Amino acid sequence: MTKEAKILLLMSALFTFAAGLSGIFVNIFFWKQTNSFIIIVIYNMLHYITTPMTFILGGIIAKKKNGIWSLRIGLILYAFFYSLMLFLGNRGGIYIYILGVIYGCAVGFYWLAFNTLSFDFTCVTNRDTFNGFNGSCAGVAAAIAPITSGYIITRYAGTKGYSIVFTITLSIFLILFFISLILKCNNYGSKVDFSRAFSKNCSDWSIIRKASALWGFRDVIIGVLVNILIIQTTGSELSLGKLTFIGALVSSASYVLVQKVIKPPKRRLAIYIGTIGSFLAVVIISLKVSFNTLFIFMIMDSFFLPFFLIQLSSSTFNVINKIHEEDLRIEYMINKDIMLNAGRVISSIILLLLLSLFKGAFVIKGYLLLIGVVPVVAGYFLRRLSKVLDGDDLPKCNKASSKNK
Repeated sequence: MTKEAKILLLMSALFTFAAGLSGIFVNIFFWKQTNSFIIIVIYNMLHYITTPMTFILGGIIAKKKNGIWSLRIGLILYAFFYSLMLFLGNRGGIYIYILGVIYGCAVGFYWLAFNTLSFDFTCVTNRDTFNGFNGSCAGVAAAIAPITSGYIITRYAGTKGYSIVFTITLSIFLILFFISLILKCNNYGSKVDFSRAFSKNCSDWSIIRKASALWGFRDVIIGVLVNILIIQTTGSELSLGKLTFIGALVSSASYVLVQKVIKPPKRRLAIYIGTIGSFLAVVIISLKVSFNTLFIFMIMDSFFLPFFLIQLSSSTFNVINKIHEEDLRIEYMINKDIMLNAGRVISSIILLLLLSLFKGAFVIKGYLLLIGVVPVVAGYFLRRLSKVLDGDDLPKCNKASSKNK
């Protein structure tokens, strides 16, 4: 891998650590203030709506300059978000929807840049390795961060622990901004082709769009629900941190396993393993919510999901390589993110309707079962990319093309 790819991996690990410190606890912080699933879902839905909008804006900036500019803007917005969290304190719940929009802007700029730079700094033959290492490093960071936060939060009364955690997170995002100054990438100097950003493009890309939308339907919303269920069941942020710690360690090991064991001929099998295994994990907590079932869910979900996610991530880039539209990679990243967040928004709207119309724990359990089965459908579509998954008709890496452009 190139020097830039290694720096990007370092940044990804630090970013995951920062996000792990506060990410899951922001929802808990707001839930404790509002005690409302509906408000938390609306908060998350607002950032799902905002993210693709800023993905487009970030794409315009990246095309005119390069992906590093969008990366830096995203990091500054993350820092701004946590600055506001510290400034507002207990009043954060009043401004929760504004905060949701700001968070969505940060997510859009950062992930447009990260996805684009991941493409720029890798190629077909080392992309699975990059994604495997990224998942593994991020998994270790994600393991250490939540249990650290949980310990800090439970050690102090009131919201003081949250303030300390948010301060550490803010500091890391500022450090990440300065690390981003090391990255080098030539300006792209072009404009966004909106016809590519909003259309199906080709049959292979249409499959990526479907798989991304279906994954988005499950993606983040299940984490929000499960984390709140853990707090309801245990009453302790430290317990949430411990379970997240265990899950992240398992996930990290799974990413390494997939990277080492799953080669092109076995990629379709990996999709089956990942989607069916994660569905069975959801079935367990749909039947009964207890500490034991939540523990089993964390282990199973963390182990099986990387089998599917690495294939989805690598296939996205490999389809772009296959159709020789590397210069339009930003448009394809925008295209994919629109579908991903469309799935998240639709999922949030359905959950909001169910929570408004029905009362009782059966709503959450039933919805978990619904979103648990959706990745199986996503896997069905993704496995149809047989030539892409098998590595056929894909351009091979060469030293020149793997360097930053």
